Amino acid sequence: MTQQITNLGTKFGENTAFMEPEILSIPKEKIEQFFKEKPELSEFDMYVNNIQRLRAHTLTEPEEKILASFNLIAGNQGDFYDIFNNAEMPFQKVTLTTGEEVELTSAAYTRYRAVNNREDREKVMKTFFENYGRFKNSLGANLSGKVKKDWVYAKNKKYDSSLEAALNRDNLPVSVYTTLIEQVNNNLAILHRFLDLKKRMLGVNELHYYDIYVPLVEKMDLNYNVEEGQRVLLNALKPLGDEYVSVLQKSYAERWIDYMATVGKRSGAYSSGGAYDVHPYILMNWTGKYEAVSTLAHELGHTMHSYFSNKTQPFSKADYATFVAEIASTVNEDLLNSYMVKNAKSDEEKLYLLGTYLDLLRSTIFRQTSFAEFEWEIHKKVEAGEPITGDDMCAIYSNIVKKYYGHDNGHCVVDDYVQYEWAFIPHFLGYTYYVFQYATSLIYGTAFVEKMTENGQPAVDAYYNILKGGGSKYAAELIKDAGIDQMY
Repeated sequence: MTQQITNLGTKFGENTAFMEPEILSIPKEKIEQFFKEKPELSEFDMYVNNIQRLRAHTLTEPEEKILASFNLIAGNQGDFYDIFNNAEMPFQKVTLTTGEEVELTSAAYTRYRAVNNREDREKVMKTFFENYGRFKNSLGANLSGKVKKDWVYAKNKKYDSSLEAALNRDNLPVSVYTTLIEQVNNNLAILHRFLDLKKRMLGVNELHYYDIYVPLVEKMDLNYNVEEGQRVLLNALKPLGDEYVSVLQKSYAERWIDYMATVGKRSGAYSSGGAYDVHPYILMNWTGKYEAVSTLAHELGHTMHSYFSNKTQPFSKADYATFVAEIASTVNEDLLNSYMVKNAKSDEEKLYLLGTYLDLLRSTIFRQTSFAEFEWEIHKKVEAGEPITGDDMCAIYSNIVKKYYGHDNGHCVVDDYVQYEWAFIPHFLGYTYYVFQYATSLIYGTAFVEKMTENGQPAVDAYYNILKGGGSKYAAELIKDAGIDQMY
């Protein structure tokens, strides 16, 4: 069925390839005249203006049609990875010190990499990553093929790099990406300080990479049923105003959210705002733990973003760029964390919440930026005409992780098997230059919450320029309208 949809999408792209070249054949003055004579055309001004903006990267109609036809095979590398990683890859088994035998699927790895027993943590991570290492050549060739595909499309669209092509879709300069990497590298001492703190609080002489997922402080058993979680979020998100809270209540009452895990239901959580004329929907798998409340806060950020954009913008402008999408979810997580810390029932609970937040900063700002740097490096090699193999990727990834985690300075030992971790990250196959936006969104989201805390209602009102903006402006303009004008 997926292949049938792909075939249909490719045919659609081929048959509509004439549109952008034809619009570009119309003189700019004529287009401006059309908009003056027909005010109702304003619904499509962003679409038409964006076509004009991309004039230098738009080919002739026959050329665009040829490129469109390649969409039929453009996702092959991602399809291969999904099938192999989720269905056909043989998973290894390990026996823990408790005597329990565990098959290390991706879900099991995520669960057992944070167990209290250090010997088990090391065994789990080593076995899991070395299993990917067995397939480094095949997975490396697959990822190399995807990177080459990115470059073929970019250079045929007259871009200097795949990075420029990816960011220009949202009218973002390359400096957004390069400045993030530069500034995070300039501030690795903060990560190293955190790692030293974790080493001290875990009571180990030498911190290893397999220790980083253990909670900074002893885990609290914070339990919430759905109704309790809903109440917590109504209180935590009050700073966003009565309108926001009333829509939250509406989402609860009208059952926009499918909470409970059932047989055959996909794992994780997801928000979809695609039902433009109805309302967004959320898929959840409620665990009853604090993490479920935090996940719901995150997904409600996306849902509220979609709700307000759909209500405010016409259909053609309702969808928003990924660059702002994660800001809405991050703001909610920040507000929840602030509320929980403020209302903690004990010092132990407050320490647990603060420690959880520090781990979020590590995994989102530093880890996602390290992924972004790896992605940039492998693209640069392909664009320079250099070969790149699974071994090359292992070397590049290992060097980046060792730099970030202070391996050579005694902050955290990055063991040899960590070089295979890149093969576990699906985003490198499914997207192009995507992961950096997790880091930028957390930075922006934190800044917006600080502004709301300091300036109150005016900052909240400004933030609604993002929530209600949809795709009416480019992401950078929406962020500026919301009160942050220094982006890069």
